[in-house]
Amino acid sequence: MLAQINIRKFLYMESISIDLDKGLNVFTGETGVGKSLIIDAVEFVLGKKGSYSDGSYVELVFDSIQNQFSEDETLIISREIKNGRSIYYINGRRATLSTIKEASDGIVEIHGQHQQQKLLHKDYHRFLLDRYAGLLDTVAEYQKLYKRYTEIKKKEAKLLEEQSNRLKELDILRYQLNELEEADIKEGEKKELEEKFAYISRIQEIHENISKSLLNISEEENSILDKLDQVIKNIERISSTHSEFRNILENLEEAKILLKESSYSLLDFDLDIDRMELDAIQERLDLINRLEMKYNTDEKGLIILKEKLKKRIEYLENLEFKIPEIKKEKENLLSQLNGLADKISTIRKDKGRKLEKAVRKHLTDLALKEAIFKVEIKEKELDKNGKDDVVFLFSGNRDIPPSILGETASGGEISRVSLALKVVAGSDTDSMIFDEIDSGIGGKTAVLMAEKLKKLSENYQVVLVTHLPQVAVRADKHFYIDKVSDNGKTYAVVKEIDGEERKIEIARMLSGVINKKSLQLAEELLSECTR
Repeated sequence: MLAQINIRKFLYMESISIDLDKGLNVFTGETGVGKSLIIDAVEFVLGKKGSYSDGSYVELVFDSIQNQFSEDETLIISREIKNGRSIYYINGRRATLSTIKEASDGIVEIHGQHQQQKLLHKDYHRFLLDRYAGLLDTVAEYQKLYKRYTEIKKKEAKLLEEQSNRLKELDILRYQLNELEEADIKEGEKKELEEKFAYISRIQEIHENISKSLLNISEEENSILDKLDQVIKNIERISSTHSEFRNILENLEEAKILLKESSYSLLDFDLDIDRMELDAIQERLDLINRLEMKYNTDEKGLIILKEKLKKRIEYLENLEFKIPEIKKEKENLLSQLNGLADKISTIRKDKGRKLEKAVRKHLTDLALKEAIFKVEIKEKELDKNGKDDVVFLFSGNRDIPPSILGETASGGEISRVSLALKVVAGSDTDSMIFDEIDSGIGGKTAVLMAEKLKKLSENYQVVLVTHLPQVAVRADKHFYIDKVSDNGKTYAVVKEIDGEERKIEIARMLSGVINKKSLQLAEELLSECTR
């Protein structure tokens, strides 16, 4: 319920805190004091557009709330105007207007202002009728069945589309699977091949360098040994001329021996390179790389893809057997839906007539004796709500044909229709705020309206501004709104009244003057309501 309204600054209200209660909460005051400011303040928080001054701030505190936005069953939503912009808060944290509306949905509803009322939407008309008819569980069962039906329809459409492309897709998939199966790639194979190829390629490099070295040392014309022999012969010719030349000659002979030994050692290397194996490895790596590029994946992905292709081919090959099964299930569901929709429609039509009578009776009590209220039910194609298009039609005058509720009805008429529907069909909202509900009402009608509001407040929190003493005396909480002037500025003040203050206010509402007679009558009215 709406437990508190806190206003820091809003229009000509400043520093006001209002503690509401369960049951019936009424606001009264002299004409012209701006009693509807309270409702304006609530609408402000809920996103009503308007021209508001900087610093405007209103906070609504809700108790016993269990939704994703509440904390310890408390929900606080507020709005502030800062630098000309609206800033919204939920439990002290910044929020968007859409989140504010989501958080307050099903918690508070204002009746009488067109832009705030669910009652102006046809979907809500159907919902109210279903609740009145006790159909909500049955409709939920139908909707669960309808959801399954739509899923099956989508699945059937997908199967039929796949069926039309089945042969072409199968050709492509079989070709791809055959290509991958022929390749028969094993996990880790590419790495193993690359390592082997690198090793064999290195052996070839060694072989080439040995061959070149042997050629350079002894095998080619004008080799190192040939040149060394020539050097040795040249030094031998002069070796007798100086002892140092003999030493050099010995070194050269030793170098010749070392070169020959090195040449023999190189010849001893047995490097058996299988050129065919190397070519085969290269060819295998080329195949794997080509398939990876073609299918835009790696070696492991190619192995996974092969399994996916097998499953997809199996699925497509069995497709022709699945379609009849799906069609049979769809037809079975459609038959169940039609049967349940017919049952729901029959109950809606029966209860619709009863709802019309009940609402008309209440509208007559609420000074709308000439009003027409009609529940129009037209058949349509099956959808998630059944086969019925439900709409409430209304006219405030028997001479004017009824139209969709809200198109021509005034705010006061909308509020009274809403009250009648709430009394008859209940509500899905914790707190109801009524505006303009008692305009043009008096006498016996005022008493009847007061009784209906009181009855409604037994199960729901009801908040309203009223000028009717018959309503005010039944309040569980009574608030008085007044204007005060201070240093040339006018402010609205709100205070809860009880006892003598309340009796004086009821007396003022009864006759416009406070005297012994009006006070006595006020006391009698209050006494009657507390019995």
